[in-house]
Amino acid sequence: MNYKKHYDLLIEKGKTRVVSDYTETHHIIPVCMGGTDDKINLVDLTPEEHFLAHQLLMKIYPDVRGLARATQLMTVHQTNSRTTNKLFGWIRRKCAKSMSEWVIEWQKENGHPKGMLGKTHSDNTKKQVAETVKRLQTEAVGVRVYTYNLDGTFYKEFRTISECAEHLNTSPSNVKYTAEGKFQHCGGKQIRYELVDVLPPYKNPHAGKVYEKVSCTYCNKEGSGPAMKRFHFDNCKYKK
Repeated sequence: MNYKKHYDLLIEKGKTRVVSDYTETHHIIPVCMGGTDDKINLVDLTPEEHFLAHQLLMKIYPDVRGLARATQLMTVHQTNSRTTNKLFGWIRRKCAKSMSEWVIEWQKENGHPKGMLGKTHSDNTKKQVAETVKRLQTEAVGVRVYTYNLDGTFYKEFRTISECAEHLNTSPSNVKYTAEGKFQHCGGKQIRYELVDVLPPYKNPHAGKVYEKVSCTYCNKEGSGPAMKRFHFDNCKYKK
């Protein structure tokens, strides 16, 4: 049987139809074979088709270990009984429906977890977030917190939000929200803060070092580096 032909027909079917029922995203070229998450490499299949696609891939590429592992996880469940295409599809639909109902009920009581349901950030906010994240990832930065009396006169400067909160006898979140403009004042003070360069970029002191290989006297585990001292010898879980 030409398994490759049947696989291609299945993928083509998934690409040329619209399914209103529950579907699962399948990598046309498997990730374990170099496939990416690009849209061109993804197709929506029903649970039965998804299961069948992995079986066909196993038959087309029998020597690819990752395919065998992925299909095994779809084939055997906690009771160690074999799963058919129909049973697999029924289980996946039931799980998806149950999870969806649970999330809906949870959000009714707790609200949307991100607080942005139905909202979008402005382009200016997105730009500011991107610039801040980029700077935090590429530079060593700290915080300077500036407090002012309610009449606008300067009061005091702090090096951390926690230090300012302790001085004003309030919480760090109140300080942060006041500095960001969500609150007008906090602890009788107006607050502003800014990111500042404080230290050179962090360098791992262990980078480039070659450690001697040692063996734990309690569990005979061999290894090198700081982790051995941390988890073995006097700290070994097998030490009596």
